[in-house]
Amino acid sequence: MKPVDEDEYGAYLGVTADFRREFSLIENNPNFEVYDAKDRQRRFIVSKASRIPDDEDITAGRYGIDFNRARPTPQEAVDYHAALPGGYQWLGDIAFAAADENEYAKKAAARDSFYSYVWGAAAQTVWAAPHSGSVDRPPDDTLPFPKLWIDNHTAGVAARCAYRDGGRGKQRVMIYVHATGLLGAAVNLGDFGVADGEKMAVAAARAEIKYHDKVQVLAEGFKQDFRLKTGKLLEHIYRRRGTLDPAALGGVSKDDSFNVTQQAKVLKLYGREIAEFTPEAFSEALDGLGDILVPVVNNNVLYPARHVGELLGLKQKISEGLMHGALSVECAKYYAANAPELIADIILDIKRELFPSS
Repeated sequence: MKPVDEDEYGAYLGVTADFRREFSLIENNPNFEVYDAKDRQRRFIVSKASRIPDDEDITAGRYGIDFNRARPTPQEAVDYHAALPGGYQWLGDIAFAAADENEYAKKAAARDSFYSYVWGAAAQTVWAAPHSGSVDRPPDDTLPFPKLWIDNHTAGVAARCAYRDGGRGKQRVMIYVHATGLLGAAVNLGDFGVADGEKMAVAAARAEIKYHDKVQVLAEGFKQDFRLKTGKLLEHIYRRRGTLDPAALGGVSKDDSFNVTQQAKVLKLYGREIAEFTPEAFSEALDGLGDILVPVVNNNVLYPARHVGELLGLKQKISEGLMHGALSVECAKYYAANAPELIADIILDIKRELFPSS
């Protein structure tokens, strides 16, 4: 069953008639949509907004909002806006920038409305794809490959999970589905600082046994996709900055330093440690991936999401009874695009292990 339509880059376009047979539209605005299942125990929230702060259409009410970040103060939003585009840093802790108080009020209302459908006391599993909106910002030196900033095909994965989720529990759980271009595993888990680490480890181990062979079917394509895209990214950074040393990059670009560090981190996971941060060292490591197996699940390795959990105030929401538990999932983009049913299978198995009462 195909639950959503997506463009050629994997950005969300809308739900299908098949999905609507089980889910009803609750909210539709230029920035996100919300659907509830007939049993009211499954909710699907999908972003249509770009996650990039200066990629927006103010007149149409479509804003650049990262729904996986904290609401800024008015001054933080104005300062952020003043620094764009040169001061743009995607690792910023705040959800949006704003030119003035009027713009701030509109964007804050959109961000708060999104979370009004996440928080709640009713028993429900909230499946959310916060970065599924298209990125239409033109390429430049800051963002040379803007379409890579879409969490592509996460709408399809999250919608499949929501549609097939058989849970009929007594708790409210939120599961955020993202996508990563890093090597990592087919599915990378994060506990948001609130999920049960022991249960996550057990679930990951079981998934590894159950899905190992199916994941390896696409392993070579996954690694080749990573080689090509990482090679282009590192080439761009080196050509622009003259170095791939994260320490040196940190003084001029937080983004570039982070990107290089993350690439080295995942290569180390695959036994290809970068001793010297040079183009030659990375090229050798990328070419040496060979027949290495792709893990089914990485557990709290690349994206633990604990900082995001703090930004969203998850522990407080749980103490207030507005959420029981949460899980962050970063799908490998290649697998989300080419094997969405497999990825949904893995996520649903993990969800049942972690939240048996949901």
